[in-house]
Amino acid sequence: MSLEFITLDRLRHTHPAWRLLCSDHAPLIASFLHRAFIEHNHRIVSESDLIEKLEDDLFILKQDHAESLPRTASDYLDDWASNEKGWLRKFYVDRSDEPHFDLTPATEKAI
Repeated sequence: MSLEFITLDRLRHTHPAWRLLCSDHAPLIASFLHRAFIEHNHRIVSESDLIEKLEDDLFILKQDHAESLPRTASDYLDDWASNEKGWLRKFYVDRSDEPHFDLTPATEKAI
């Protein structure tokens, strides 16, 4: 693949890693996902554990940035796992009614 302007501009709008790095919330997303998955080598995290960790982070961040972080932890996780973002994969493991998450390869690359 050639690194021409058109190619890079298209990647910036379509590739999940580029979209993450261009996101207004990139510092929150990258730092949180790094701590939740990469730092301790957790490949899969349950939804309840991930929500609890993100709620803790949001509680602290909203003290100074409430207007720029209006959503709940659950809303952010669902957004990050959406097809439009593609930063997390949401799925069910065997014998569990609770969703679990893991990082997509694009997110690992971006972080």
